[in-house]
Amino acid sequence: MKKTGFMLIELLVVLAIIMFIAFKVFNVYFKKPSLDKETQKVISGQGIDTTSYQSVIDSSKKKLQDIQDQHMKELNNISGE
Repeated sequence: MKKTGFMLIELLVVLAIIMFIAFKVFNVYFKKPSLDKETQKVISGQGIDTTSYQSVIDSSKKKLQDIQDQHMKELNNISGE
């Protein structure tokens, strides 16, 4: 009986530690980036979403891909003429 009680307490402590670590990871992942107002204004002016770190990365990658696609179109137009 005593051994079962210790196992239950040990299990609860391990679950609490895992949930705490998961909470911290999700807070960092979904946290709004800390940008000063001028930087936020410039980045938003370029069409980059600044709601979270992940959205900044995703929208920056998309913006760079759009620029690369536009350059490839221009190169194809030049070489095709």
